[in-house]
Amino acid sequence: MSVDPVEQWSGVLDRFEADIALAVSGGEPVPWNPPVEAEAGPLPEELADRARRILDAQLESMAMLGKVRNDALAHLDALSAVPDSQSSAGPLFLDVQG
Repeated sequence: MSVDPVEQWSGVLDRFEADIALAVSGGEPVPWNPPVEAEAGPLPEELADRARRILDAQLESMAMLGKVRNDALAHLDALSAVPDSQSSAGPLFLDVQG
């Protein structure tokens, strides 16, 4: 008994959508293995628009996650520039009036 390609590809696209939602919500992604082409076959025409929308959503989420990553790196850089008070060999306060 063969599997309906629309049903099989719908499952693949469902997984893409779930992975995008998980990624943008900050969840921990699970490893993904692409469908074996021999099993899935070519994408059915009736799912092409949905696949394009998912691709657009993936590109948007990649851009958003890249920005979040860059912001986090900038914050980490700023934190690393602050001297650690416990390892400071110099004075912590300077008496300028005294």
